[in-house]
Amino acid sequence: YLCLNCINMIKSVLFLTTAAGFQLAPTPRRAVHVLRAADYAEAIESDRIVLRRAAETKNEESDAVVDALLGLEQSCKERSRAEGASAGAAIADKLTGAWRLVFTTGTVSRQKRTGARVNYFPVKAVQTFDLPASKITNGIFFGDWAAVRFFGPMEFNEETRKLTFDFTRIELFGGALGFDLGKGGAAEIGAKTGLGSENNVKLAEQGKKPFFNWIDCDDVIATARGGGGGLALWTRTDQP
Repeated sequence: YLCLNCINMIKSVLFLTTAAGFQLAPTPRRAVHVLRAADYAEAIESDRIVLRRAAETKNEESDAVVDALLGLEQSCKERSRAEGASAGAAIADKLTGAWRLVFTTGTVSRQKRTGARVNYFPVKAVQTFDLPASKITNGIFFGDWAAVRFFGPMEFNEETRKLTFDFTRIELFGGALGFDLGKGGAAEIGAKTGLGSENNVKLAEQGKKPFFNWIDCDDVIATARGGGGGLALWTRTDQP
């Protein structure tokens, strides 16, 4: 009975974890428009304002949030072209800490199952990034209690702003139950429960890892495009 409950918990959390940005669905990219430094700086701040407001209130229209994410992505690409690796260094300087998922475009499979996209994320999902230690966690919380947390290594490339990761341990029920997953273990759990893609296991076997391409990060919000092509918005929060 306990094992069945554990399996159901893992299924639920993997479903939420997948929606939480580790396999984001494709979101259209904007056409490229070359901006001057003053222009992209102004455009970046303008879109940040919309996204900060969305993170604080969750009252911004979903289309407006997506539009701001797309605009910010394009402006930050212009900044990276102009400033080089310093743009990635600025993200690295801010990224370490805890981040609560606010908004995601969701996965293709979830859209097919529900007939709708995930927009504002409905539960407390918190990711932590520790760049000095090269560690990542991802958890679902009820208040301060962690229903489940995944732990693993990560690497961040300042030049490309790409963060690769893998989950090697899972802990349930506030850490009362935990076990090591091994390399690619999270992908295997997803495949066995029917909530993850078999292709993820093949990728793990090939030595490839899931990843985020970070768009921007400041003291309040962080934004990224996932390996599946989707977009996500986080807000900084207290360490779980």
